[in-house]
Amino acid sequence: MIMSNAALITHTSIDLSDHGIDTISPTEAENYLQKSNPSVLGIHCRPVNYKSMISLILQEKRKNPRKQFIILYDELTPSQLNELNNSTHPSKVLPIEKQEELQASFENSFTTYYELEQNEKLGELVNEKNNELKRLSIQLEKKIEDRQTLLENSRKKNIAAELRLRTLKKTLVQIYQASSISEIEHGIAEALKEEFDISWVNIRRQSQSNLSSKKTDVTFYKVTLKSGKKDFGHLIFFRDSKKNFTAQDKKFLMQVAEAVSLSIERTFQYQKSQELKRQWEATFDAILDPICLTDEDYNILRVNASFIKNSSTPNTSPHTREKCYKVLFNSDTPCSGCKRGEIFQLRNPSQKRLSEVFDVYSHNLGDQSKALYFQMYRDITQDLNLQRQVIESAKMAELGTISSSIAHELNNPIGGMLNFVQLMKMDLTGDEDFYEDLLEIEKGSIKCKTIVKNLLGFSRKSFHTDIEPIDLAEVIDQAVKITELKTQSIGIKINFQQPDKSIVIPGRFNLIAHAIRNILQNSQESLIDKRRQEKGFQGKVNIFLEENEKEVSIRIEDNGLGIHPKNINKIFDPLFTTKALETNSGLGLTLALQIVEEHKGTIDVSTSKDKKLCFNIRFFKPEVQSGPSRF
Repeated sequence: MIMSNAALITHTSIDLSDHGIDTISPTEAENYLQKSNPSVLGIHCRPVNYKSMISLILQEKRKNPRKQFIILYDELTPSQLNELNNSTHPSKVLPIEKQEELQASFENSFTTYYELEQNEKLGELVNEKNNELKRLSIQLEKKIEDRQTLLENSRKKNIAAELRLRTLKKTLVQIYQASSISEIEHGIAEALKEEFDISWVNIRRQSQSNLSSKKTDVTFYKVTLKSGKKDFGHLIFFRDSKKNFTAQDKKFLMQVAEAVSLSIERTFQYQKSQELKRQWEATFDAILDPICLTDEDYNILRVNASFIKNSSTPNTSPHTREKCYKVLFNSDTPCSGCKRGEIFQLRNPSQKRLSEVFDVYSHNLGDQSKALYFQMYRDITQDLNLQRQVIESAKMAELGTISSSIAHELNNPIGGMLNFVQLMKMDLTGDEDFYEDLLEIEKGSIKCKTIVKNLLGFSRKSFHTDIEPIDLAEVIDQAVKITELKTQSIGIKINFQQPDKSIVIPGRFNLIAHAIRNILQNSQESLIDKRRQEKGFQGKVNIFLEENEKEVSIRIEDNGLGIHPKNINKIFDPLFTTKALETNSGLGLTLALQIVEEHKGTIDVSTSKDKKLCFNIRFFKPEVQSGPSRF
């Protein structure tokens, strides 16, 4: 080993220049140390100069506390040696007779200096990443808060729309049940009193529509009543206050006026009523959520275009008389959890489509003698998927916090144990009875440090870093080490065949590692389930990293239970899982596919001849354009 930045102060002719160690005399030491700052400094102490050498060592330690010192002595008394050790605490003390150990001592001291320097830099890096994690946690909390606010606003809008729908229904019922103008006026006022604060309603002919009220505490809104292109009167709404009518109020009251016009002129204007019917149907079909009207026996009376689009049976018509659960979910029985007349949530029992979870707003539009249910189905699968992705991101942020805490709490005592073991080894010859036990302690301490380092390394890389060149072998190795924290303890063996050369692609390190980790988690659960069925079963996972001219592939195989052919096309669907829903969200493989597709890659799933389940992740290389540029 060739040293760099090391020197030996001695009056003898010791020559270590072949090992990169400068040899200088005591008279040259002061001038040499002013120009150079060696990491390891050897000092030859004799009775005549050991006091000055002590001062020199203390002076150099003040300049660089990490600097290592090797003492080479001759003719010193035990008391002088003791004073030298207690004052300077050198890394190695050798008598002049053991010059042959001097080179090895320089090598060990230089290694110690490098480890101290690396530990200091590592501590600075850990602090930096801790601050970054705190910042990301604050950003995540802000995003969650904004998302909750958005959901709350959407809920309020749905409630307002529901209330307006009920009011419109009540108003229309009053209009079409009335047999005279006065009954229409009274019915509309009663229906709109609570929601719009309407005190009374007047229907006036065209010649009677001029208002000349001197009251200042009354606000009114006048809507024209038409028969075709001809105006035949006005519908006037009054309030006992100065509260103005909003744009939404006016829009709603205009709808009421249209209904009044139809009621008054229904006998003479059948064509007008048909046109309004078509307008209502267009509005009904314009609603993006599936809507249907059913009777008390689940028979469909009316559906909108979105309901037809989402139905599982072909050739569904707006006036189909089939059961709602048959048309929408292709089920032979009513949906589990259906609560008609209330707001409830249900899941698609067929599990064959991506949209699986619905919020259902159901209202009984009928009366006591006959039920008529209005049901609107809002697909919330994407909302649930987004919420669970936020939870997954929160888990990773929490993992970073936990990992930092583990590193802080464990690295200090482990480092202390390792230092003490190494100090003890320096004072031993290797022939002691407990020397092998000491080596085992050292080996175990190093293994503990490696585990903590791998866990911290996996969690501290940001999920939001820019795309940069990454070594896929390093990514796979990182994911495997995290997975092995559990698999080694339960007898599952993970084999990864390292390629002969580095395979580099542009991407985000921790995102791709997270995708591979999710696939390994799926294999781990399959192997655990198979071991429960077969005693003595040995679970294995094989990982292959390969490259050709067009693509880079990562193949992950396991000898677990595999997957049923009917489910092989659904394993990447959100919320799909063959495990218990309470313990498995069904998002692991979905997130893995999403991450790979964001990196312009694909995932293929297949079963080999020996029934091994294989995930093949492929990243395509960009094509190189040849010839002169056109720009």
